[in-house]
Amino acid sequence: MEMIAEGLSRAKADSISLDEAARRVATEARAAGRRLPGFGHRVHTTDPRTGILFEMARQGGVAADGVAFVEAMERAIGTIVKPLPINIDGALAAVLHDMGFAPVFGRLVFIIGRAAGLTAEVAEELAREKPMRITIPVEYDGVAPRVAD
Repeated sequence: MEMIAEGLSRAKADSISLDEAARRVATEARAAGRRLPGFGHRVHTTDPRTGILFEMARQGGVAADGVAFVEAMERAIGTIVKPLPINIDGALAAVLHDMGFAPVFGRLVFIIGRAAGLTAEVAEELAREKPMRITIPVEYDGVAPRVAD
C-alpha cells in the first residue's frame, strides 16, 4: 500500500499521469534491484482473483485511484521489467487504499488471508491426501484448566 500512496502522491505533486508515475516507480525499483510487491505469481500468468475483486470494487463504487494506479503499474512493469500480473496482495492493497485504510491495516489483512489459506491447505491435505507435514505427538503439560465456581 505504501507504493500506491507514493505513486499517487508523486502523480499529484509532479502533475503527471498515473501511467507516468507508475513508469517512474517501476524504473526506480528496477534500477535499485527492489522487488515490486503485489505483482507476480508462481502459478498464474493472470491471477484469477484480481479481476473478480476489481470488478466487485467497481460495482460497489469503491474502485478509484488505487486500483487505477496498480493497473498502471502492471502496464509499466510489463514494459520495463517483464510481464507480471497483479496478484491478490496487490489487488487487496489497491482496494483497501481506495477504501481509505492505512497501510498497516493492509498488512493485517494479508496476514489473515495467509492464515486462512494455510488452514485450508492443511484441512484439504488431512481430508484427501497422505499427510506431508511432520507430525509430532505432544501432550499438554501446562497449567490445569480452572474449575468454574
